[in-house]
Amino acid sequence: MSQRRSGGDELIVSYMHLRKTVGWIGTLLPFVPIVGNVIFFTALQPDSMSGYYYTHMRNVFVGALCALGIFLIAYDGYDEVDRWVTNAAGICAIGAAFCPTKPPVCPPHVPVCAAPSVLRLSTGQQVTGVLHLIFAVATFIALALMALRFAKTEKTPPGVNTAGRIRQALGFAKPADGERQPRTRWLKVVYRACGLTIFSCVVLAALLNLLPASVRANAPWLFIFEALAVFAFGVSWFVKGETLLPILKNQPHPMQSSVIGLQPAPESAVAGRT
Repeated sequence: MSQRRSGGDELIVSYMHLRKTVGWIGTLLPFVPIVGNVIFFTALQPDSMSGYYYTHMRNVFVGALCALGIFLIAYDGYDEVDRWVTNAAGICAIGAAFCPTKPPVCPPHVPVCAAPSVLRLSTGQQVTGVLHLIFAVATFIALALMALRFAKTEKTPPGVNTAGRIRQALGFAKPADGERQPRTRWLKVVYRACGLTIFSCVVLAALLNLLPASVRANAPWLFIFEALAVFAFGVSWFVKGETLLPILKNQPHPMQSSVIGLQPAPESAVAGRT
């Protein structure tokens, strides 16, 4: 390893590439199925991202979710909370891939329906559809927590109350004296914006059921909210992948020893999480 590159830098490169790979999957997942359906198959577009399971782009959709799940499970965060969140997101993403959403139902009074469709859902289809919904919601919540935790840059001090600990864990704590650089502030703004965007999309998608059917039919709102949430998740990982560049340029970085895992991270290194 030392002949090609110093051991630390080589491991950091791999870590950064892992983050960028997750970012690519997240940012491209909302668009690739659409483009593939339009260019190669000219099929009607489903009203949700999960609906692509019942199109010719099913393998692409399922494969992307499985790859995303494996990468998230393989990702080693900075602490136990990070590892629990990423593992939960990865497992739920794989669960959503293997438990497809309910297929489109063809109403009896409609002579022609967009294929593939069914006249009536079986019990198995209803059960897997419910499981898919649970896995999908859990995945989105975990993705939002990841983005917010990227903004956490210091260790939670002792003696903080419950509300303060939650703010610290989600990256909303007041910045320390050494964290007032413009770059750090803007990174936190991006992470928080991505996390709040994902949470907002989950809430808006849930509120769709309260709208009249005529309003819901005006646009594929569910697909829009899902795509925006996945894209925001991808952006947060793209930005996080770039934060390791200062180390590659031989500039000091507080997380160098803890990221490459070559030696136990000192207390100050664990505190730094940019």
